[in-house]
Amino acid sequence: MSNTAELADPRMVSERTPRVRKRRDDLIRCLEQLTYNLRWSWNPRTRELFQSLAPEPWARTNNPVATLRSATNEPDRLAEHAESILECHSDLEQYLNNPTQVKNVPRIAYFCAEFAIAESLPIYSGGLGVLAGDHLKAASDLGLPLIAVGLMYRYGYFRQVIDDTGYQREAYDRLDTDSVAVRPVLNAQGAPVVIDVPFPSRTVHARVWVARVGRVPLYLLDTDLAENREDDRWITSHLYGGDQDTRIRQEIVLGIGGLRALRAILPTDAQADVMHMNEGHSAFLALELARERLASGAASSFDEAALQVANKLAFTTHTPVAAGHDAFPSDLIEAYFNGYRQQLGLTHDEFMLRGRRDPEAIWERFSMTVLALRSAARRNGVSQLHGTVSKEMWGGVGLTMRDAPPAAEMDAITNGVHTATWVGPEMSTLFDQQLGTDWRTLPEVARNWKAMARADKGALWTARTAQRARLLAQVDAMARHEGLGGLHPDVTPEKALVLGFARRFATYKRAGLVLTDPERLVRLMDGGNRPLVVVFAGKAHPRDEPGKLLVQRIVQASRDERFRGRLVFLDNYDVEIARLLVQGSDVWMNTPRRPQEASGTSGMKATLNGALHLSELDGWWDEAYEPGIGWALGEGLSGDLVGEAHDAAEAKQLMDLLEFEILPEFFERNEHGHPERWLDRVARSIQSMAPRFSAQRMVREYAERFYTPAGAAVAA
Repeated sequence: MSNTAELADPRMVSERTPRVRKRRDDLIRCLEQLTYNLRWSWNPRTRELFQSLAPEPWARTNNPVATLRSATNEPDRLAEHAESILECHSDLEQYLNNPTQVKNVPRIAYFCAEFAIAESLPIYSGGLGVLAGDHLKAASDLGLPLIAVGLMYRYGYFRQVIDDTGYQREAYDRLDTDSVAVRPVLNAQGAPVVIDVPFPSRTVHARVWVARVGRVPLYLLDTDLAENREDDRWITSHLYGGDQDTRIRQEIVLGIGGLRALRAILPTDAQADVMHMNEGHSAFLALELARERLASGAASSFDEAALQVANKLAFTTHTPVAAGHDAFPSDLIEAYFNGYRQQLGLTHDEFMLRGRRDPEAIWERFSMTVLALRSAARRNGVSQLHGTVSKEMWGGVGLTMRDAPPAAEMDAITNGVHTATWVGPEMSTLFDQQLGTDWRTLPEVARNWKAMARADKGALWTARTAQRARLLAQVDAMARHEGLGGLHPDVTPEKALVLGFARRFATYKRAGLVLTDPERLVRLMDGGNRPLVVVFAGKAHPRDEPGKLLVQRIVQASRDERFRGRLVFLDNYDVEIARLLVQGSDVWMNTPRRPQEASGTSGMKATLNGALHLSELDGWWDEAYEPGIGWALGEGLSGDLVGEAHDAAEAKQLMDLLEFEILPEFFERNEHGHPERWLDRVARSIQSMAPRFSAQRMVREYAERFYTPAGAAVAA
């Protein structure tokens, strides 16, 4: 690569001289590096560059690969933007070479079934993937020596299509790897790296792709290869699709294949010291680590090998809901692991014990969560409440054999969100003006947010109104596209309060709670000079029929004349829609049945942007709630209420809070037309929440409490 100073005068790029052609080629190489490092997804300057280089492709795809192709075919446009290209490239190089902020951290491999980095790489379904993406981004910002392993889903998760009855249908679009920011990993001979994964009576081959997430490489395994059987080519076709047979194949590829990929890609001195399993999907990697110890002669029995690798393993459980914990029948386990377990020196019954909570319960299925718990010396839930719930759920499920117990049977590290990814442009500008710029590089440091207490309320209201306007413009356009006539005329950015709800549509999340008393909701929405608009978004799992019926209920309500233009459902929920909603909503509503929400992070993103949180005291809100910065559902209700009676009481409480506290405070304006008391509450909320629930704080906590002690134990 040429020194960037030599490129500073890209005059007449279209001239056909060797020097000018070299300049153009160097500009293209700089642009390629910007394109193929997903740091652009949280770097506004680079996104602005892509948008200005190729406005139409960027608006249509939000994909810089399309921008790159367009720009390379237009040398004059390339020359016009040369200075910006070089500045962004220099900034990226500086970022990649920044010193680490966390010292003496061992090398970490982060395994997860899904990652949400950007909407143009749709290998995620929801909260777990978004959290994993934020974990990688924060690790990159902090300079942790972290790599990540996942699967390259050729059809990703489904595209949501709402039919004429409001029912969710699923459509799948094939992902073209040539059109997204991933590249094949090549070996020393320049050929794609392909690893072998043991399957019954055959070997499944998996190619390895890499996506660069700042300083973090994300390796993605792909079985869609001609040398595989047709059914094996489909192993990595769909995220969370297919039956249990498909799921166990995916988890074998992720866990066993993922570790083998690292062995094939990385030199011995660069291998990970600590493996972090997120949910049980990758837990088979614990067996592969033990097999390696046995094969090398470092251990003489499986129990000895398992004990040796326990300190290398950390496990995070992300849900208390039973459906989130994969478990396979005995015959399926035997079909896939008959030969493999013999390499471990285990009988079928001994192998099954690794995945059974109760060793005496021979009818129990093989639980991937139990396997992870029996394998990892460090394990945690994702909020303080979830840590307690998980300890109750999984109490006694520890390492089968150990000299000493881990630091805690079940620890807790509360989730956080990646500030730079989720904060909106107007709020970012406000923070720069009111706080300085340290919040960008050290969002987890509380002192960087203290000045919010003195923030100019007029400027805060202007920023909030701008972000609300962008959301309402999109909502209006989508409502018109659906033939619903757009938003009601009195729903304007300067006047309306936006109540947002966006997440997976599972019944325990109770999306319909706000519709329990529809006539009262109509009265609140049609409140003269107090317009309220409710915006929903979310997908139900393709096999979750009750969840799909809940989607249908919300969609049908949006088409009801009583709610038309004031209650809207945004279909095909993805990262882009999530960003719009958390940036533009004034109140973020979360209504799970306690204690089924492990953490939840959408509310963290919304409060970062100045929304106020209205939520059940569950997950993160159970530890975050303070009177005066948000509202708590369930507070003060009788503990004797259960089931429908409890839902009815909370529905009434929700409507009471809206009618008697939230709406009056939002629409109480001073002489400048600003809701002064509301903005005081917003400022206090941001000051309190932003540092405590940042992904950088979360990753630092994992580094200090899990990764570093694990690395020291491994080295001992």
